[in-house]
Amino acid sequence: MVLNKKFDVDNVIVGFMFIGMGLGWLLGHLVAGLFIGLGLGLVAQALMEGKESASGLESATSAPEDTSPRESASATATGDEVGKTVISPEKSGNPGIDIEAVWSRIVAHQGETFHLLKGQAFTYRVEGNAVVPSTTQVKIHKSQFAKALSSVPFKKVADVPKDVFGPSYVYAILMDPRIRDGDW
Repeated sequence: MVLNKKFDVDNVIVGFMFIGMGLGWLLGHLVAGLFIGLGLGLVAQALMEGKESASGLESATSAPEDTSPRESASATATGDEVGKTVISPEKSGNPGIDIEAVWSRIVAHQGETFHLLKGQAFTYRVEGNAVVPSTTQVKIHKSQFAKALSSVPFKKVADVPKDVFGPSYVYAILMDPRIRDGDW
C-alpha cells in the first residue's frame, strides 16, 4: 500500500503517542507512557520534516523562480505596499482583498452598533490588533478576520471557516455594509 508522505509525517506524533500509551498501560504507568510517546513523536516528526526541507532546498536552488499569476500579491509588493497582507487569488473567492483596508474600516467603526445574525446588538473596541466585543471580554485577533476574508461573502454564520475564532462576531462585522464597502 502506498501512503501519501505528508500524511505519514503529520501522523508521526499520534503514532508515537499510541505506542507510548500502550507501553505505559502494560507497565502500569499510562500517563508517563503517553508523555514519553508524545516527546518521541515530536522529535521524530522534526527529524522527518528536516529531511523533507533539506531535499526541498536542493530542488529549490536548482529550479527557476516561479512568477506565475497565482503568486500572492504580498509577495510581489513594492514600495509602500510592503507589509500589507493580501489574500492570494488561489485562497480566496475574492482575489486581492486587502486585510489592511478592511481592518482600517473595522477600526473606524469601533463603538458603533452592530448586530449578530439573530439580532443581538453589540459594539466593539479595538485593542491593538484585536477586536473586543461589548457582550464578551474575548479578543478576536485581526488574523481571524484575515482567515475569514478568504470565504466572504457569507450567507450564514456556518459559512465562516471552522478554524476562525468568534465566528458570530466575525460574521456580523464582516457582513455589515459599513465594513464590506462594496468589496464583496
